[in-house]
Amino acid sequence: MKISESVERTPLLIEQLIVIWEKSVKATHLFLSKKEIKEIKRYVPQALKEIAHLIIMRNEKGCPVAFMG
Repeated sequence: MKISESVERTPLLIEQLIVIWEKSVKATHLFLSKKEIKEIKRYVPQALKEIAHLIIMRNEKGCPVAFMG
């Protein structure tokens, strides 16, 4: 695993992080309905682009597996 700060926010990276975000929310926010998650998800791409310090954990293949900001 490699942990580093991501400066570049490519469309592919944003897509990958949205998948991670959605899996995490579905696993931990059981009080949210599918409709609510779908509604919140609309704002996630912009939010990811605006995080000042985006830290990403990547697996051995270089794919993102977790992030925080």
